[in-house]
Formats: sequence, structure tokens, C-alpha cells
Amino acid sequence: MNGEKVVEKALSFVEYKWYATKQNILHGRDADGRYVDTPDISWKGKELHCGWWKVNQYNTGIPYSWGNASTLEEFDQGVREGKYAGNVPEDKSRVFSCKSVGVDCSGLLSICWELPERIATKDIPNVAVVVGNLEDTRQGDVFALPGSHVMIFKEFIEDDHTKVRIIDAARSTGKVSQRDFQVNDLFERGYKIYRKR
Repeated sequence: MNGEKVVEKALSFVEYKWYATKQNILHGRDADGRYVDTPDISWKGKELHCGWWKVNQYNTGIPYSWGNASTLEEFDQGVREGKYAGNVPEDKSRVFSCKSVGVDCSGLLSICWELPERIATKDIPNVAVVVGNLEDTRQGDVFALPGSHVMIFKEFIEDDHTKVRIIDAARSTGKVSQRDFQVNDLFERGYKIYRKR
């Protein structure tokens, strides 16, 4: 697996431009009775405040969508068809909505690693091996807390390898974005580095 291509694909989700209309917004139940909260600028949750995209203009970045793994083409088509742009549940027990488009963290990983089917974060140990040495971390590897979250490694920011830049789809940001973390903070939270088998 080419790590550069993994990062390139992940960055295409960060940089993707798309046009939103009011049809792409929902705060309530979809036609299947499943609850959807799109991360548009009007949305303010009780805990999460990650509404960002605006109607009647171009927005940059693919929205976070619980349980989804939309390719860029599927996202674009879905938005044009009036599907909901993202779904950021504060309650993680919610069932995902097939009326929304976007990606969650494991959906982004499944696409970028070109896995034959979408996996959940708990499945990462089944398709990847642990990288034992921080210095051996390569582009396209991931920092993962199976059952919780996964982030694609892009690069070390400091020469001493204390800080990393990752790409992920997070409920806290409501989108796919690049973020920086202290490596020790991630390790203290239980994250490990994984590489696709």
C-alpha cells in the first residue's frame, strides 16, 4: 500500500468543494424515522458546536456523517439529489441514516485504505498490525483507539517526533480536516499506531 496515495486521497476529502442548498439540511427525523443533525452553520448541539457549512455557497471539506462512507462521487451526487450533508449525533447509540452523505472516521479509513468493505474502528486490528516503534511511522499509517476513533497519519511536525499532523473525520469538528496532536497525549489516551496488513 502506498502511504502517499492514502494521504493524497484523505486530503481530497479535506479540500473538496461542494455547493449546499437548504434541501441538504435536516434537524429531525428522516423519511425512515432516523434522527439526523447536519453540521450546517445553524446547528448547535448541547455538547457539540461543530456546525460549519452554509447554504447557497460553496463549502470546503466533506461533512462528518455517522456510519457513512461516501466516496467523493457519491457525496456529490447525494447532495445534488437533496440528501442531507452530514450527520453529527451527540448520542452515539443513534442508527445511521442512509438519507445522509459524508464519512465518519472509519468510513474515511475504509475508502483511503481501499478496503473491500467498510469497517468499524473495532475491526482495525483485523486488517492492520501494530507499529511498535514511533520512528517507524509512515504516511498512511493510523493512530487508532479501536472501538472509538481513528486518524490517518500525515507527518511529524517536530524533528523530535513529539507532534503529529493527522487527517480525520471527527464529530467535534463536523468534517474531515487536518489537525495536530502531541504524540504523548494520544498514547496516554490509549491510541496505538497501526499499518494496513
